[in-house]
Amino acid sequence: MKEPCGDYELFRLKITFVMLMTALFLVLPSCSKDDVNVTLTPSEEVVNAFQQKYPDVKNVKWEILVGAYEAEFIYSGTYSENGQHIVLDKVEAQTYITQGGKWVRSEFDVTKDYQDSSSLVVPRAVRETIAAKGKKVDDVKLFDWSDRNDYFYVEFDEPDSELLINFDGTLY
Repeated sequence: MKEPCGDYELFRLKITFVMLMTALFLVLPSCSKDDVNVTLTPSEEVVNAFQQKYPDVKNVKWEILVGAYEAEFIYSGTYSENGQHIVLDKVEAQTYITQGGKWVRSEFDVTKDYQDSSSLVVPRAVRETIAAKGKKVDDVKLFDWSDRNDYFYVEFDEPDSELLINFDGTLY
């Protein structure tokens, strides 16, 4: 025969456990770092370098990386380098600037333009190189570098499957 006191203690232990678990499930999600709304303001050198490269861009989200800042923004303008004049319209963009204010590179997500066969953003030679692979494309980005040739980065819908393609369609 069980003691009445033993059942009561087990019942209290179960109730305490359930209350503790409920409290944890309610409190822990509020500790997420995503809920913290921190505005990062980079140094004047970094902001000036960004404004010199993209004077018309207003809404910028900054992140600090090791040795550099990353700026995320929506870009509308003309890419005019390497003999190319490509009109970009409301594309997601990122640029990287060193802590000392030196622009390193930018990347523009032109996946939507690639998917639109009438768009002239992705040159025909690049499209042909991509099509020759016969794979489903996930992402197409235009990389603009300060110290090397620019190229298109193409990521396919397969693990570890990507290409770097020059504007003339040759592999980088």
